[in-house]
Amino acid sequence: MADNPKVFISYSHDSPEHKQWVSELAAQLRRNGIDAILDQWDLGLGDDVTRFMERGIVDADRVLVICTDKYVSKANADEGGVGYERMIVNSELVQNLGTDKFIPIIRQASGKEKTPTFLGTRVYADFRNDNQFDAECEKLIRELHEMPIIEKPPLGKSPFPSVELDTQLVDIPEQVESASEAYRASVKVASMGSALGWRQLIKQVRPSIFTSLVQWRQNELDKQRPANKEQLVQVVDKAVEIVSPLMVVALAGVESGKEEFRNQKSLFDDLLNVPGWNSSGYTTWVGIPDALGYIYHSLHGNLSLNTNQLNLALSLARVKVPNIGYKKESLYVWEKSSLIGWMDSLGSNCTEGWNYLSDAFERWDWLSLIFGNDSKEYQASLVAYYMALNVHELAVIIASGQQEKLSKSYGASYPFEFDVPLTFMTENQDIFQRAQTFLLRNSEAFTELWTILNVTHEQMQNSWKNWIHLFESWLGNVYKNTPMWDVYHYNIVHHKNFFEKLQP
Repeated sequence: MADNPKVFISYSHDSPEHKQWVSELAAQLRRNGIDAILDQWDLGLGDDVTRFMERGIVDADRVLVICTDKYVSKANADEGGVGYERMIVNSELVQNLGTDKFIPIIRQASGKEKTPTFLGTRVYADFRNDNQFDAECEKLIRELHEMPIIEKPPLGKSPFPSVELDTQLVDIPEQVESASEAYRASVKVASMGSALGWRQLIKQVRPSIFTSLVQWRQNELDKQRPANKEQLVQVVDKAVEIVSPLMVVALAGVESGKEEFRNQKSLFDDLLNVPGWNSSGYTTWVGIPDALGYIYHSLHGNLSLNTNQLNLALSLARVKVPNIGYKKESLYVWEKSSLIGWMDSLGSNCTEGWNYLSDAFERWDWLSLIFGNDSKEYQASLVAYYMALNVHELAVIIASGQQEKLSKSYGASYPFEFDVPLTFMTENQDIFQRAQTFLLRNSEAFTELWTILNVTHEQMQNSWKNWIHLFESWLGNVYKNTPMWDVYHYNIVHHKNFFEKLQP
C-alpha cells in the first residue's frame, strides 16, 4: 500500500455532534499520514454527489463505514445517500468476495444489528466508548498502514531441497508496437507473477496509445463526414487497431486467472474517458470511446466465459458508468445502450453492433493468439456472455419485484424493451448449443447471477416461460421476415428448455 493510504469515510448525517465526531476521526487519520476523504472537506457546491460517492468508494484503498442505528437502518432499507453507497459497496463485494477493503466502525448500536447486512460478519472497530478513542484509533491507524501491533513471523524456506523458480523481472521491450508483441510480453510477465513487471508494461504501452488515438481522430476523422456502414466498420477497426496492444495486455491478465492481473476496471475507464478526446463534432466520431468500451467488455466477458470465470465477467458488466443528460445519472455497463449494442459509431443498430463483434475473428489476427484458431469457440463464448447478461437482467427484474410486467408485456402493441439485446440468438444452432454448454458446465457460478440478488432458482424458473415469450415477440418483430428466421426460431425453442438442464 502507498505511504499515504487513501481512505473514504461513509457515514450518515445523524446530528451536528455526529458529523463533528466523524470530522475529528478523519482529522486524526490525516495527522497520522492517512489520506482521509470526507464529504465535509472534499464535496463542494455544484459537485456531483453520486459521482463523489462512487469514485470515492471505488478509488479508495480502504473504506470506513461509520455504523450507527440510523446508518444501519438506512443502508438496510436502501434509503438516501447511504442506500446508494450500500449499492456500490455491495457491487464491489460481489466482484471480490472476502475483500477486507471495508472496515465497519461501530459508533453507536442499541440493537442486535451493529452493522448493515451487506457487511455481514466482518471484523469491526469499536468506537462506542469515547474513553477508548485513542486506543481504538491507534489500532485503526496501524491497520490502515499495514503495521499490526503483533507482527506475523516470516515464513522460512523449506528444509528440503527444491528447484527455485526464476522470479527475476522479465525484460520489457522498449517499444511495443503491435498487439502480438504486447501479448507475448504480457503472458511472460503474468506467468512469472511479477506485479512490478505488469505495471511497467502498462506504463510502457498506455500513454502512446491514447496519444495516437487522439491524433488519428484530429488528422483524419474530423476532416470527413460519416458516410456508410462500410466506412463505419473501417473507422472502428482502425480505432481498435490503435488500442489493441493495451487490450491484449488486459486480456492476457484475464487469461492468467491471477487476481493481481485480472481486474480491468481502470482500463475500461480509460477507454471510456480517453485523455484529450474532443467531446464535440459528429456524434459518430465523438462516440468512438463508447464503441471501444462495448468491444472491450464484450471481449473481456467472452474470454472470462471461455476460461470459466463468469464472476469476473459480471464484475465488469456491473461497473457503474455516467449517463449524463438522462433521468438516471449512472447505469451499469450491461444496461447502458451505447455500451451493450447500440453505438453511434456503428450506426446505432444492435444487429450491426453484434455482427461487428461476431465477425471480428476474421478481421483481427491477434484474437487467435488469445482464443486459438477456432472461430466457433470465440463466437460460442461470446454468445454465452450475452446469454448470461440476459439471464442476469431477468434476475434484476425479479429482485425489483416487477415480475408482473413480464406477463403484461406479452402480446402488447410494442415488444418488451430488453436492456441486453437478443442479437446473441441469431447465431447458428451449433454455436448456440455450444454457448449453453459453457454455462451449464459452470452451473454453480451461473446460479450466482441471481443468488447475489437474493432471487431463488424457483423464481427464475417460474418466470422463464414468460421471459421466453418476450423473446419470441422481440425477435419476431425484428427478424420475422429475414431468411434466417427459422434458425432464430429454433434457438428460441431450444432455449425454452434451458432451466430443465440446469440443476439448482
